[in-house]
Amino acid sequence: MPPARSPRTCGARIPVTANLRAHSLAARPDVPGMPRGSVVCELTEHGPEQHAGLIRPLARPEGGAVWATWTTPAEVVCLALYECGKHGEDQKRPCALFGAHPGPCTYNRDDALVEDPSRAARIAAALDVLAGADQQEGPAVQAAAHDAALLTWDELRARQIWAALPPCDRAAMYQLLARADSVRATHTSGASELAGDVAQMTRLWAPSSPRRLPHGDTAAHLLDALDRLPPQWQTLVLGGQREHRHLDRMPLDEAVEWAARHASEGLAPPPAAPDWNAEWDRKEDEKRGATTRERLAKLPNSWRIDAVRRIALGTDALGAVANAALSINVIRGYGIYRAWNAPPPKRPSPPAVGNGTKIPDRLGRPRPGPA
Repeated sequence: MPPARSPRTCGARIPVTANLRAHSLAARPDVPGMPRGSVVCELTEHGPEQHAGLIRPLARPEGGAVWATWTTPAEVVCLALYECGKHGEDQKRPCALFGAHPGPCTYNRDDALVEDPSRAARIAAALDVLAGADQQEGPAVQAAAHDAALLTWDELRARQIWAALPPCDRAAMYQLLARADSVRATHTSGASELAGDVAQMTRLWAPSSPRRLPHGDTAAHLLDALDRLPPQWQTLVLGGQREHRHLDRMPLDEAVEWAARHASEGLAPPPAAPDWNAEWDRKEDEKRGATTRERLAKLPNSWRIDAVRRIALGTDALGAVANAALSINVIRGYGIYRAWNAPPPKRPSPPAVGNGTKIPDRLGRPRPGPA
């Protein structure tokens, strides 16, 4: 008899509107904490009863978090609650839910989300809105950007593709999440670019898909070759990958090969040609190349590979690296912590409900909090 399947995470998702954001702040106004841009139900799969998702982590030493609870997206209640406090058998995996939550703790469930046949349809509808962003109202475009990016991430997890994706492809998905909140109806190019990148992600669950984005392995080899170059050659190569060099810009793979060949002979980068334009370009290459090299080195390795992939496909080098660094900070707004944006370790919290609130019985038996 096969072992019982571990329950999956519910995964119902709602965007955080300005009104909901205000309610999350009002639930515990005396403790700082930034509201998230989207809320996903973090309970295990359940019936039509109330959903619950973390909307605002609270700063220490008070701890706990504000949770959004809803049956329909039109009726959302925010409650300040302390953590569950339970740990797995190895004592290293704390439950990420609130105290007295219904269902099993997070360390006893499947990491995949529940499969939802409507999710792919909602993504397709969002892409249609983004394709005609110039004909849409601002709120509709913003909602479509949220659904296109966030639901695509959810669908990758529900189809169990996410866990097998190369780390550089996960970095690419995270960058999509970071861009979702910045899409506006007045900037149709941004909506179009996001829609195109999301569409590429959705092809990962096509039956014929290799389950990975193209050019990842090539970018990893390019990054390895770039890292082996002397710093001055790295600066020259990356500086030459500027947007304004599109007319005479050497492809990144050719530039790295050319630099490696000359560096192996002990040669220094050649001087600029004897004219004003060439000298200006050379100085600009050195300036931007040095900045790009420094910032690229600080990124997590998977993000470095994705940045090199984007540069090789024609993106301005400094822009690709800067966007990656910005994205790592922006995705905190979705509860994703990577590299340098990771929060400090948690300390145990008292097993009580904060702010005197009680979570409805449908979410488990409440424990009285302080008045």
